[in-house]
Amino acid sequence: MLELFTMNMFDYLTWRGDITFQQDPFNEVDNLLLSQLTYVDFTGILSDTKKMTLKELSDRFFADRSLPEDNLKKYRSYILKKMGDSRRFSARVIRQYVAKLLKDDSEQLAVVMYDLPDHTTVVSFRGTDETLIGWKEDLILSYASISSQKDALDYVNRYCNRWRRYRFIGHSKGGYLALYAAMKCEKKIQKQIIQVISNDGPGLMPGTYDPEEFEQIRDRCTLIVPEKDGVGTIYEMDRKKKIVKTSANNIVSAHNMLTWAVEANRLLYTLNENYETVLTRKVVSQLLEETEPEQREIFVREVFDRLDEIGITTIGQLGKGGLPLMIKVLRSLIEMDSAAKTVSGKILKTISENIGSDIYRSLSKKADAFRKKPADLNEDIAFLIKE
Repeated sequence: MLELFTMNMFDYLTWRGDITFQQDPFNEVDNLLLSQLTYVDFTGILSDTKKMTLKELSDRFFADRSLPEDNLKKYRSYILKKMGDSRRFSARVIRQYVAKLLKDDSEQLAVVMYDLPDHTTVVSFRGTDETLIGWKEDLILSYASISSQKDALDYVNRYCNRWRRYRFIGHSKGGYLALYAAMKCEKKIQKQIIQVISNDGPGLMPGTYDPEEFEQIRDRCTLIVPEKDGVGTIYEMDRKKKIVKTSANNIVSAHNMLTWAVEANRLLYTLNENYETVLTRKVVSQLLEETEPEQREIFVREVFDRLDEIGITTIGQLGKGGLPLMIKVLRSLIEMDSAAKTVSGKILKTISENIGSDIYRSLSKKADAFRKKPADLNEDIAFLIKE
């Protein structure tokens, strides 16, 4: 647990929101805020042909609505309001908003641009939402490409030009799309990209890209992950990596950037990884090495079917159960007659080998306690939203 005085991105807006970009250039906390803001649904207000300042967008967004009841949507909407009211962000122009959701194709995509005073433009890709469907899309990357890759690339080639400089950013799947689009876009645009930041996003699956293409942008790429990391361990690539401290108590909750520690105008980094991160990396690495894509596809489908059966549908619910809950799910899959049984067995074997029998027994007891204790189905983050 972090010290009580450690700030998060909301505190940054409160204490430093009156400092302009001319006084303090774009930094990694700004990156968190703009990545998070992209989760807000601007449909009906903004489009690829409309542009406005963040203040205008905020005023129109809240003209006929209040903050949502759902805590996750609430704090994302609240970011818009806080940024619209701040001196730092209020006059920033937001434009080229494109969003699509195709259920049949399992595609979720949203991208938007933010113009900064230094004549750079931030291209921000939306990540996965709070539902487990979004996380399932992240795990699909362990065995296949996703539909939003092509549309992200088309967006960049259509709306970016050779006269501006660009920063590509995104959280979770959004970070993956930022990396993919930067690597695959037209060369005249790629030359204008000065920074690519993936906030706890997975890397690219080997065999789906040319390593020489990645080498062209590698020095401009940064991966920021929490000290308790899960998603960022998927297909790790040779790029600058920074580990940020988090107030979360498990790798699922730590994926939420609101838990990432901020100090003044920078993130609070550490050299240490949590043991769950090390374990997750070993599990993921062994899983990818010892299984075929077809097996992983069946496994991912069966895991999410089982979570659906026991009523787990959001990140918050999964975070409450943490690793003990996942062990419970994996054990249940071993009883099935499918490829999921083989994959589950490999994962549990890796867990037991790497964290030791004593810790494993402790986790098993926690799993039993979780089964007996009624689950709190709503992750309460209201205390983080400060008026």
